[in-house]
Amino acid sequence: MRFVADVTEIRHARTWVVSEAAHVGAPEDIQRVVALLASEVVTNAIKHGPAGGRIDVGVSRTGDRLRVSVHDESAQRPVRLEPGPTALSGRGVLLVDRLAAAWDVQPDAGGKTVWFEVSLRRRPTPGRGR
Repeated sequence: MRFVADVTEIRHARTWVVSEAAHVGAPEDIQRVVALLASEVVTNAIKHGPAGGRIDVGVSRTGDRLRVSVHDESAQRPVRLEPGPTALSGRGVLLVDRLAAAWDVQPDAGGKTVWFEVSLRRRPTPGRGR
């Protein structure tokens, strides 16, 4: 799905990604993680890409993995920061790194694609079960 690189599109991109995740069978708890990570990656694409450019977002499922890819027109690679506890930004890549099963950046002639994968298998909830 194509979006304009504008902050007003973040919500639309996130909603679309969650809808696609639900369509391929992602449980609701996984949909929430996907929504958070997609928001972070799309926000980075808008923040660091050319104003008014395009962002292409894709969602696919392979086995027990859901992949979200975000292509933007900037060659600038995302940087993992370690922001202080009072910092208002800078946690996007850190969240992707910690919550995704895998992620990477693929540069190309028209910019780059940042993708992440999450497992569709449910994790045990601490304190539940025997």
